[in-house]
Amino acid sequence: MSENEKIVEKPGNILVVDDTPANLRLLTKLLSDNGYEVRPAPNGTLALKSVALILPDLILLDIMMPDLDGYEVCRRLKASEHSRDIPIIFISAINETMDKVKAFNIGGIDYITKPFEADEVLARVKTHLTVRLMQKKVAEKTDQLHAKVEELIQTRQELVQSEKMASLGRLVAGFAHELNTPIGVAVGAASSLHGNTKAINKLLEQEEVDEDELVETLETINEAADLTLSNLKRAANLVSSFKRTAIDQTSEEMRHFQVKTTLDDVINTLHNQFKQTAIEIQVDCPNDLAVYSLPGALEQILTNLMMNSLIHGFSEGKEAGHITIAVTLLGKHLHLAYSDTGKGIESDTVEKIFEPFFTTHRAHGGSGLGLYICYNLVKTQLRGTITCESSPGKGVLFKMNYPISMELYQ
Repeated sequence: MSENEKIVEKPGNILVVDDTPANLRLLTKLLSDNGYEVRPAPNGTLALKSVALILPDLILLDIMMPDLDGYEVCRRLKASEHSRDIPIIFISAINETMDKVKAFNIGGIDYITKPFEADEVLARVKTHLTVRLMQKKVAEKTDQLHAKVEELIQTRQELVQSEKMASLGRLVAGFAHELNTPIGVAVGAASSLHGNTKAINKLLEQEEVDEDELVETLETINEAADLTLSNLKRAANLVSSFKRTAIDQTSEEMRHFQVKTTLDDVINTLHNQFKQTAIEIQVDCPNDLAVYSLPGALEQILTNLMMNSLIHGFSEGKEAGHITIAVTLLGKHLHLAYSDTGKGIESDTVEKIFEPFFTTHRAHGGSGLGLYICYNLVKTQLRGTITCESSPGKGVLFKMNYPISMELYQ
């Protein structure tokens, strides 16, 4: 809404345009006596200037005028974004059907023929002012609604981003815990290695070296070295896996990647959450399947599905069961079937699981965004489809299908 519209917010501001002084006085008096604020204009040029200064709520416009006729005044008003919404009632002695049609075609909303009846003028004015006022209210409410929608969209985007960061935080925490084990073993083995090295030095300083003791110490050193090396390799693999997953989940870039490796990376990063449970995870995917797509989206989806199974399907890991992830190529589409043998979902709930903020676990801190993020990633980033099939006691089956560019490479 412009500043000029705000100035004349009160209804009943009418611009009357007529080049005949008697008609102008008659209409001005008629409308003023009935409580309207009236602004008279004796010609089209002054009418346009008046509208530019303050927008009226309604215009009564004569057609036959010397400088600019009513048709041209109406065209100019309707051509301007500033004034195009002002309702215009033509009031003229011309009574030909063709002229009336022309008036409506260029933007008029009504047509009154001179000589006019006072009651008819007042009735038509009242009707169109009421409609105009309702239009303004609708426009105002629509603007408010649009603003609220934008605010909700922004809030949802912030919450989704927050959920993604929380997921990444869980990934980091799990990685740190997983990395601690091989590093701790390697440090212990290295310490043993250091101690045994000192023991050999002492043996070698003796005049007579006990061969059996020396061999036993060397064997211990070999075992410690092997243990150190194997655990450092495991730590290095964990770091590589975490690096791939962390980069992919914070990036929206497409790249070539091995699907099986990506699935294994996600399972490795969630190992800490699942290792104290009796949940078995099975992956059925060709080792050499390589595609050009968005690994980060796939990792985020799989992470959310697995955590959903852990929390909801298996009661936060208290119940035993199986998770199966099967990946196949169907033409130029990647098909992923994710299933678990958990408690399943009620039929009326299945229809709502992809809705934002829907959760049956809110009392325990559930955000209701995990499966919404999955749905959003599949639909908007991967340009695919995702469905869910479930019933109580029968687990869940998520079917995901999206286009990819397949390329086998070394």
